[in-house]
Amino acid sequence: MAASMKRNALANTDENQDIKRSKITSDDKNLESFLSWAAENGFGLSDKVIVARESACAQYGMIAIADISDGETLFQIPRKMLLHPGTTDISDILEKERDKIQGSSGWAPLLISLMYEYTSEQSPWRPYFNLVPDFTELDLPMFWNKEDRNSLLKGSGVIEAVEKDLKNIEEEFTTIVLPFIKAHADIFHSQCQELEFYKKMVTFVMSYSFTEPASMSNDEEDDDGDDNDDEKSGSPTPMMVPMADILNHMTKNNAHLKFEKEALKMVAIKDIPKGEEVFNTYGEWHQLAPTAQLANWHLLHMYGFAEPFPSNHWDTVEISSLVIAQAMELLSVNTQDMIKKKTSHLADLNLYGQDVGFILGVDGVLDEMQMCDALKVSCMNESQLEKRTQNEGWESDEEEEEGTSLCYDNFINLSKEWKAVLKRSAELTLRRYSRSIEEDKAMLQSSANSARQKYSLYTVNGQKMLLQKLINKCI
Repeated sequence: MAASMKRNALANTDENQDIKRSKITSDDKNLESFLSWAAENGFGLSDKVIVARESACAQYGMIAIADISDGETLFQIPRKMLLHPGTTDISDILEKERDKIQGSSGWAPLLISLMYEYTSEQSPWRPYFNLVPDFTELDLPMFWNKEDRNSLLKGSGVIEAVEKDLKNIEEEFTTIVLPFIKAHADIFHSQCQELEFYKKMVTFVMSYSFTEPASMSNDEEDDDGDDNDDEKSGSPTPMMVPMADILNHMTKNNAHLKFEKEALKMVAIKDIPKGEEVFNTYGEWHQLAPTAQLANWHLLHMYGFAEPFPSNHWDTVEISSLVIAQAMELLSVNTQDMIKKKTSHLADLNLYGQDVGFILGVDGVLDEMQMCDALKVSCMNESQLEKRTQNEGWESDEEEEEGTSLCYDNFINLSKEWKAVLKRSAELTLRRYSRSIEEDKAMLQSSANSARQKYSLYTVNGQKMLLQKLINKCI
């Protein structure tokens, strides 16, 4: 990186200095301390941006105070300032006992590191912790009461995800984290033995962490001649990235975090006019869906917000395989006995079951191969099904000739039977929600909605609109 990028974040022209100072109010001493800390540690914040509450869409954000060109570096984070098990003061202990603390999530080492540093007044990351996270503003569904989750998020998939999270969090804390902390009670604050505190650290990681692309972390380790830790643990683990995690999310982001050998760099990926907010996207390289963008239900579950329809081009909704089986009843070829045989065959192919579903996106069905298999089976007569079953699920030559694209552009080529099953499946899926699309629209127009209500509406309404789009394409 050029030397000019290493200058103090507040050492700018008089005009820009005044702008930055005007953003640091008496209530923002923590921000001032954080910016000084970042400057002292080589973050190289560009003169063209500021960090502030004002003009940001949520909590803190980054604002352009001058026109920024595509490709410009906005700031860098030296790797020594990343917080992960390799940089914490207790890294030696974590490495020595790594086999005891991996857990199924792979997060335990980072969470233990975070708990230790967060509760230490002498932590090198103290100015960072004083700024983020603000747990009073971090409103993830995990912390909602059951009544709110059930009333606001029925049918979205978030309720089930939260329940699974809470169960796994408590199990990992009880069986892995707590025994480790008790074994080293002399170095940990007593607060680290509390489950509720651990849950807060989990939300910190969920909402603020980044995961390095496996190929990049592998390259770096290969260059250094070290073993690949991620390969041993199965997948890349998350890390805390100060400054980068202050940027807010937008699906059509204007900046991107690049992982380089010496530092991570936030780079503009398009021109950013003066006065515009700098947005990253949380979907890239995420541990939940590596190399994929995130649907609204993921955003709400992991970060506590969602985008209004149709802003999130990566939004999705799941159609259950159980619903596909119900929709088969429309076809005259399907008696109850035939449906039973077909679902049994699909189950053998892992295409039917309580936890099996098919993902519908903005431009069509994303699980094309799996859904096509289910649709083919749904339309078979008894002899065709018997032949396929005897063939252990392998397709015949005639089946392979049929088009398999389920993008909406190809729907004109689908058979009326396939469209009938898809349409009925979407109609049945719409029934799992507690409100109609029309009721959603009326509620979305209300200015009395809390943030929790608004983001829940964005999530469930977006899913319903995707289902309605499928219905319309099948007509």
